[in-house]
Amino acid sequence: MEDPRRVLEQAAERRVACEILPRQGGCASGQILRVERGGVVVHAPDLCAAGGEDVRCWFAFDGTSYTFEASVIRAGVPVPDRSQHGFLLGFLDGWTTGEAPPLHTARESEGLDLLVIPPNGPGVSLLAGPARLLEVSVNGVTFTLPKDHKLVFVEGGSTRLRFVVPGEDPEEVDARVSTLVSGEGCLIYTVSVSGVRDPEPHRRMVAALQRALEAG
Repeated sequence: MEDPRRVLEQAAERRVACEILPRQGGCASGQILRVERGGVVVHAPDLCAAGGEDVRCWFAFDGTSYTFEASVIRAGVPVPDRSQHGFLLGFLDGWTTGEAPPLHTARESEGLDLLVIPPNGPGVSLLAGPARLLEVSVNGVTFTLPKDHKLVFVEGGSTRLRFVVPGEDPEEVDARVSTLVSGEGCLIYTVSVSGVRDPEPHRRMVAALQRALEAG
């Protein structure tokens, strides 16, 4: 039986690409950087995960696919480009070898997600606390975040929206914070979409999110 640590060390030497799937939030692409005593360090700019959160990882190395489960021990781990997008993943479990589908397919089979992604740092799911999605349309979204939330958007500032809908390829669109209003214990954001490459899939994903919002 292969030693998972040795396989990861070899993958880190080649900076192998990986896919990371949190329990909440969309799938994020990353890169395996190094193996430490406490776990494996990955670089994943779009990963929305906090310390203690469980994730699934998938990568292919020398013609073989590997998947494993891990827990985020620490975010903001130093990486070569000096950004704050490094994550230390520990407590590896569920190590499997063989052909495996990309993790975004697994995420799509689980359900919907909509994330708002700042220019720097991980995004925030608008379908899972502490955020609350109030309205979604083809032109943008309205949502709330607690006033003490660490992520604060600036009115007029640029951001991105990531749509994850079953049966559709995940979509990221450019957006801008059009209004910011202070509510009781929260901040209310309206984010306007400023760039959609393919209108038809976008409309279908928005419609799916609208149905989920009405049902919820």
